[in-house]
Amino acid sequence: MSHRYRTAPLLLLVLALWAGGCMGAPAGNDLSVEEAHALIRERAGDPGFVVLDVRTPEEFAAGHIEGAVNIDWYASDFREKVRALDRETAYLVYCRTGVRSAEASAVMAEEGFGEIYNMEKGIAAWKEAGYPVVT
Repeated sequence: MSHRYRTAPLLLLVLALWAGGCMGAPAGNDLSVEEAHALIRERAGDPGFVVLDVRTPEEFAAGHIEGAVNIDWYASDFREKVRALDRETAYLVYCRTGVRSAEASAVMAEEGFGEIYNMEKGIAAWKEAGYPVVT
């Protein structure tokens, strides 16, 4: 077997893995509630950082992370409201269990936002860890 025939499959494999890695990149960075809590403390008072709650207004009113902004994932104008946000700002996105926030983070990435953090397991895990919420 010639050298060319031995290296071609290897080259194709490398290219496929590289392309798959690029296309399969996550929309944002997934953080545990502990990492999210540390990030919020680290970025406290930073105008370039926003905590974004994508639950319904009713869920938000029942208890949310202090200083969070609420944009309802289920609202028909969700994408429009996201487009109005500053793309240069960093966002920590959360919901009840982490599902809606992961989807919202993906939408934000599609819309050109660069620094997006998804809080895994949502506010349910946040409360379970003993971190505070406000009403």
